[in-house]
Amino acid sequence: MIPLPAAAIALLLTPLGSAAIGRCIIDFYHRLGASRPNYRGKPLPAALGPALLLGYLSGAAAAQWLGGAAPPFAVLFLWAGFAFLGLWDDLISEEIRGFKGHFGALCRGRLTAGFLKAFMALLISLLFAGSLPLPPGRRLAATLLILLSANALNLFDRRPGRALKVFFFGALLVIFLARTPGPAALLLLPLLIGALAVAPLDLAAAAMLGDCGANLLGAALGVGAALHLPASHRAPLLMILVALHLFCEFSSLSKVIEKSAILRRLDHLGRFREKYG
Repeated sequence: MIPLPAAAIALLLTPLGSAAIGRCIIDFYHRLGASRPNYRGKPLPAALGPALLLGYLSGAAAAQWLGGAAPPFAVLFLWAGFAFLGLWDDLISEEIRGFKGHFGALCRGRLTAGFLKAFMALLISLLFAGSLPLPPGRRLAATLLILLSANALNLFDRRPGRALKVFFFGALLVIFLARTPGPAALLLLPLLIGALAVAPLDLAAAAMLGDCGANLLGAALGVGAALHLPASHRAPLLMILVALHLFCEFSSLSKVIEKSAILRRLDHLGRFREKYG
Protein backbone atom coordinates (compact mmCIF):
# COMPACT_ATOMS: atom_id res chain seq x y z
CA MET A 1 0.00 0.00 0.00
CA ILE A 2 1.36 3.44 -0.93
CA PRO A 3 1.48 5.84 2.07
CA LEU A 4 -1.15 8.56 1.82
CA PRO A 5 1.28 11.53 1.41
CA ALA A 6 3.23 9.67 -1.29
CA ALA A 7 0.03 8.68 -3.09
CA ALA A 8 -1.33 12.24 -2.92
CA ILE A 9 1.88 13.76 -4.29
CA ALA A 10 2.06 11.13 -7.03
CA LEU A 11 -1.54 11.79 -8.07
CA LEU A 12 -0.84 15.53 -8.08
CA LEU A 13 2.34 15.21 -10.14
CA THR A 14 0.71 12.99 -12.76
CA PRO A 15 -1.76 15.57 -14.18
CA LEU A 16 0.62 18.50 -13.67
CA GLY A 17 3.36 16.59 -15.44
CA SER A 18 1.09 15.44 -18.28
CA ALA A 19 -0.26 18.95 -18.93
CA ALA A 20 3.12 20.71 -18.73
CA ILE A 21 4.98 18.07 -20.72
CA GLY A 22 2.16 17.98 -23.25
CA ARG A 23 2.51 21.68 -24.08
CA CYS A 24 6.29 21.33 -24.34
CA ILE A 25 6.01 18.34 -26.68
CA ILE A 26 3.44 20.17 -28.83
CA ASP A 27 5.94 23.00 -29.34
CA PHE A 28 8.73 20.48 -29.94
CA TYR A 29 6.70 18.62 -32.59
CA HIS A 30 5.80 21.91 -34.28
CA ARG A 31 9.48 22.87 -34.49
CA LEU A 32 10.33 19.49 -36.01
CA GLY A 33 7.41 19.65 -38.43
CA ALA A 34 6.20 16.30 -37.04
CA SER A 35 2.46 16.48 -37.61
CA ARG A 36 -0.35 14.44 -39.12
CA PRO A 37 -3.55 15.67 -40.74
CA ASN A 38 -6.62 15.33 -38.55
CA TYR A 39 -10.12 14.60 -39.82
CA ARG A 40 -10.38 18.13 -41.22
CA GLY A 41 -6.99 17.95 -42.88
CA LYS A 42 -5.40 20.28 -40.33
CA PRO A 43 -1.81 19.22 -39.48
CA LEU A 44 -1.57 18.48 -35.76
CA PRO A 45 1.18 17.03 -33.56
CA ALA A 46 0.35 13.62 -32.04
CA ALA A 47 1.96 14.81 -28.83
CA LEU A 48 -0.47 13.84 -26.06
CA GLY A 49 0.48 10.16 -25.85
CA PRO A 50 4.10 10.80 -24.82
CA ALA A 51 2.83 13.42 -22.36
CA LEU A 52 0.53 10.87 -20.73
CA LEU A 53 3.29 8.31 -20.34
CA LEU A 54 5.84 10.80 -19.01
CA GLY A 55 3.32 12.28 -16.57
CA TYR A 56 2.42 8.80 -15.34
CA LEU A 57 6.08 7.81 -14.90
CA SER A 58 6.77 11.07 -13.02
CA GLY A 59 4.02 10.30 -10.52
CA ALA A 60 5.13 6.67 -10.14
CA ALA A 61 8.76 7.69 -9.54
CA ALA A 62 7.67 10.28 -6.96
CA ALA A 63 5.58 7.70 -5.10
CA GLN A 64 8.50 5.27 -4.95
CA TRP A 65 11.07 7.84 -3.81
CA LEU A 66 8.70 9.13 -1.12
CA GLY A 67 8.55 5.72 0.48
CA GLY A 68 5.68 4.23 -1.48
CA ALA A 69 5.66 1.49 -4.06
CA ALA A 70 5.76 1.98 -7.81
CA PRO A 71 3.44 -0.09 -9.99
CA PRO A 72 4.79 -3.59 -10.73
CA PHE A 73 7.57 -3.62 -13.31
CA ALA A 74 5.43 -5.78 -15.61
CA VAL A 75 2.78 -3.03 -15.72
CA LEU A 76 5.36 -0.32 -16.43
CA PHE A 77 6.85 -2.53 -19.15
CA LEU A 78 3.43 -2.96 -20.77
CA TRP A 79 2.55 0.77 -20.58
CA ALA A 80 5.91 1.83 -22.05
CA GLY A 81 5.87 -0.91 -24.69
CA PHE A 82 2.44 -0.07 -26.07
CA ALA A 83 3.14 3.65 -25.94
CA PHE A 84 6.39 3.14 -27.87
CA LEU A 85 4.66 1.06 -30.54
CA GLY A 86 2.03 3.77 -30.91
CA LEU A 87 4.72 6.44 -31.14
CA TRP A 88 6.33 4.45 -33.93
CA ASP A 89 2.99 4.39 -35.77
CA ASP A 90 2.52 8.13 -35.20
CA LEU A 91 5.88 8.96 -36.78
CA ILE A 92 5.65 6.55 -39.74
CA SER A 93 3.19 7.54 -42.42
CA GLU A 94 1.56 4.54 -44.06
CA GLU A 95 -1.52 4.36 -46.28
CA ILE A 96 -2.46 0.76 -45.47
CA ARG A 97 -5.04 0.47 -42.68
CA GLY A 98 -6.77 -2.31 -40.75
CA PHE A 99 -5.89 -5.93 -40.11
CA LYS A 100 -7.14 -6.93 -43.54
CA GLY A 101 -4.86 -4.38 -45.20
CA HIS A 102 -1.71 -5.25 -43.24
CA PHE A 103 -2.11 -9.04 -43.42
CA GLY A 104 -3.10 -8.77 -47.09
CA ALA A 105 0.11 -6.86 -47.77
CA LEU A 106 2.11 -9.52 -45.92
CA CYS A 107 0.54 -12.25 -48.05
CA ARG A 108 1.75 -10.34 -51.11
CA GLY A 109 5.27 -10.31 -49.68
CA ARG A 110 5.19 -6.70 -48.41
CA LEU A 111 6.04 -6.07 -44.76
CA THR A 112 4.26 -3.07 -43.25
CA ALA A 113 4.89 -1.01 -40.12
CA GLY A 114 1.38 -1.90 -38.97
CA PHE A 115 2.10 -5.62 -39.11
CA LEU A 116 5.37 -5.16 -37.22
CA LYS A 117 3.50 -3.14 -34.61
CA ALA A 118 0.83 -5.85 -34.25
CA PHE A 119 3.46 -8.59 -33.93
CA MET A 120 5.45 -6.67 -31.32
CA ALA A 121 2.26 -5.85 -29.41
CA LEU A 122 1.48 -9.57 -29.34
CA LEU A 123 4.92 -10.38 -27.92
CA ILE A 124 4.66 -7.64 -25.27
CA SER A 125 1.19 -8.85 -24.26
CA LEU A 126 2.37 -12.47 -24.07
CA LEU A 127 5.32 -11.46 -21.88
CA PHE A 128 3.05 -9.50 -19.55
CA ALA A 129 0.34 -12.17 -19.37
CA GLY A 130 2.99 -14.85 -18.86
CA SER A 131 4.16 -13.04 -15.72
CA LEU A 132 0.70 -13.24 -14.13
CA PRO A 133 0.06 -15.94 -11.49
CA LEU A 134 -2.99 -17.18 -13.37
CA PRO A 135 -4.05 -20.40 -15.13
CA PRO A 136 -3.13 -20.64 -18.85
CA GLY A 137 -6.70 -19.92 -19.97
CA ARG A 138 -6.82 -16.68 -17.96
CA ARG A 139 -3.42 -15.68 -19.36
CA LEU A 140 -4.62 -16.20 -22.92
CA ALA A 141 -7.79 -14.21 -22.20
CA ALA A 142 -5.68 -11.43 -20.68
CA THR A 143 -3.49 -11.33 -23.80
CA LEU A 144 -6.53 -11.00 -26.06
CA LEU A 145 -8.17 -8.36 -23.86
CA ILE A 146 -5.03 -6.22 -23.84
CA LEU A 147 -4.46 -6.47 -27.60
CA LEU A 148 -8.07 -5.85 -28.59
CA SER A 149 -8.64 -3.06 -26.05
CA ALA A 150 -5.49 -1.22 -27.15
CA ASN A 151 -6.49 -1.33 -30.80
CA ALA A 152 -10.16 -0.62 -30.06
CA LEU A 153 -9.35 2.73 -28.45
CA ASN A 154 -7.21 3.51 -31.48
CA LEU A 155 -10.28 2.90 -33.67
CA PHE A 156 -12.16 5.58 -31.71
CA ASP A 157 -9.36 8.14 -32.03
CA ARG A 158 -10.82 9.78 -35.13
CA ARG A 159 -12.27 12.97 -33.65
CA PRO A 160 -11.06 15.34 -30.90
CA GLY A 161 -11.72 13.90 -27.47
CA ARG A 162 -13.56 10.79 -28.68
CA ALA A 163 -11.00 8.21 -27.55
CA LEU A 164 -10.55 9.98 -24.20
CA LYS A 165 -14.30 9.89 -23.56
CA VAL A 166 -14.36 6.15 -24.29
CA PHE A 167 -11.42 5.68 -21.93
CA PHE A 168 -13.10 7.68 -19.13
CA PHE A 169 -16.27 5.64 -19.48
CA GLY A 170 -14.42 2.33 -19.75
CA ALA A 171 -12.10 2.99 -16.80
CA LEU A 172 -14.94 4.05 -14.50
CA LEU A 173 -16.95 1.01 -15.60
CA VAL A 174 -14.04 -1.35 -14.86
CA ILE A 175 -13.58 0.18 -11.40
CA PHE A 176 -17.33 0.04 -10.67
CA LEU A 177 -17.72 -3.59 -11.81
CA ALA A 178 -14.42 -4.87 -10.42
CA ARG A 179 -14.36 -7.64 -7.86
CA THR A 180 -11.77 -5.54 -6.00
CA PRO A 181 -12.49 -1.84 -6.78
CA GLY A 182 -9.55 -0.55 -4.70
CA PRO A 183 -6.73 -2.20 -6.70
CA ALA A 184 -8.58 -1.46 -9.95
CA ALA A 185 -8.76 2.23 -9.04
CA LEU A 186 -5.10 2.23 -8.00
CA LEU A 187 -4.19 0.86 -11.43
CA LEU A 188 -6.34 3.20 -13.54
CA LEU A 189 -6.69 6.40 -11.48
CA PRO A 190 -3.25 7.89 -12.35
CA LEU A 191 -3.96 7.51 -16.07
CA LEU A 192 -7.49 8.81 -15.58
CA ILE A 193 -6.35 12.07 -14.01
CA GLY A 194 -3.50 12.38 -16.52
CA ALA A 195 -6.01 11.98 -19.35
CA LEU A 196 -8.24 14.64 -17.76
CA ALA A 197 -5.27 17.01 -17.70
CA VAL A 198 -4.59 16.69 -21.44
CA ALA A 199 -8.26 16.50 -22.46
CA PRO A 200 -8.59 20.30 -23.06
CA LEU A 201 -5.72 20.13 -25.59
CA ASP A 202 -7.36 17.21 -27.40
CA LEU A 203 -10.87 18.70 -27.37
CA ALA A 204 -9.59 22.03 -28.69
CA ALA A 205 -7.76 20.20 -31.51
CA ALA A 206 -4.46 21.72 -30.37
CA ALA A 207 -2.88 18.25 -30.54
CA MET A 208 -3.90 14.64 -31.05
CA LEU A 209 -3.85 11.72 -28.68
CA GLY A 210 -2.36 9.65 -31.48
CA ASP A 211 -1.66 5.93 -31.54
CA CYS A 212 0.82 6.38 -28.69
CA GLY A 213 -1.83 7.67 -26.29
CA ALA A 214 -4.67 5.50 -27.58
CA ASN A 215 -2.62 2.31 -27.35
CA LEU A 216 -1.44 3.19 -23.84
CA LEU A 217 -4.92 3.95 -22.51
CA GLY A 218 -6.52 1.04 -24.35
CA ALA A 219 -3.94 -1.40 -22.98
CA ALA A 220 -4.64 -0.05 -19.50
CA LEU A 221 -8.34 -0.83 -19.93
CA GLY A 222 -7.45 -4.33 -21.08
CA VAL A 223 -5.22 -4.93 -18.06
CA GLY A 224 -7.89 -3.57 -15.72
CA ALA A 225 -10.52 -5.84 -17.26
CA ALA A 226 -8.25 -8.90 -17.29
CA LEU A 227 -7.15 -8.55 -13.67
CA HIS A 228 -10.21 -7.18 -11.92
CA LEU A 229 -13.43 -8.04 -13.78
CA PRO A 230 -15.24 -11.29 -12.97
CA ALA A 231 -15.32 -14.01 -15.63
CA SER A 232 -18.99 -13.29 -16.29
CA HIS A 233 -17.96 -9.83 -17.56
CA ARG A 234 -14.68 -10.71 -19.29
CA ALA A 235 -16.22 -13.14 -21.79
CA PRO A 236 -18.91 -10.71 -23.08
CA LEU A 237 -16.32 -7.94 -23.26
CA LEU A 238 -14.08 -10.11 -25.45
CA MET A 239 -17.01 -10.83 -27.79
CA ILE A 240 -17.87 -7.12 -28.00
CA LEU A 241 -14.27 -6.24 -28.85
CA VAL A 242 -14.07 -8.91 -31.56
CA ALA A 243 -17.38 -7.71 -33.04
CA LEU A 244 -16.15 -4.10 -32.99
CA HIS A 245 -13.00 -4.99 -34.90
CA LEU A 246 -14.91 -7.01 -37.48
CA PHE A 247 -17.35 -4.13 -37.95
CA CYS A 248 -14.55 -1.59 -38.43
CA GLU A 249 -12.93 -3.71 -41.11
CA PHE A 250 -15.95 -3.10 -43.34
CA SER A 251 -17.61 0.08 -42.04
CA SER A 252 -16.99 3.32 -40.16
CA LEU A 253 -17.63 4.14 -36.50
CA SER A 254 -17.84 7.83 -37.38
CA LYS A 255 -20.78 7.18 -39.71
CA VAL A 256 -22.62 5.26 -36.98
CA ILE A 257 -22.00 8.03 -34.45
CA GLU A 258 -23.14 10.77 -36.85
CA LYS A 259 -26.41 8.91 -37.55
CA SER A 260 -27.33 8.72 -33.84
CA ALA A 261 -28.47 11.95 -32.20
CA ILE A 262 -27.37 10.81 -28.73
CA LEU A 263 -23.96 9.54 -29.83
CA ARG A 264 -23.41 12.63 -31.97
CA ARG A 265 -24.17 14.91 -29.04
CA LEU A 266 -21.79 12.99 -26.78
CA ASP A 267 -19.14 13.07 -29.49
CA HIS A 268 -19.36 16.86 -29.80
CA LEU A 269 -19.46 17.42 -26.03
CA GLY A 270 -16.60 19.70 -24.99
CA ARG A 271 -15.48 20.46 -28.53
CA PHE A 272 -16.78 24.05 -28.56
CA ARG A 273 -13.18 25.31 -28.34
CA GLU A 274 -12.02 23.23 -31.31
CA LYS A 275 -9.70 25.26 -33.54
CA TYR A 276 -10.44 24.95 -37.22
CA GLY A 277 -7.85 27.29 -38.65
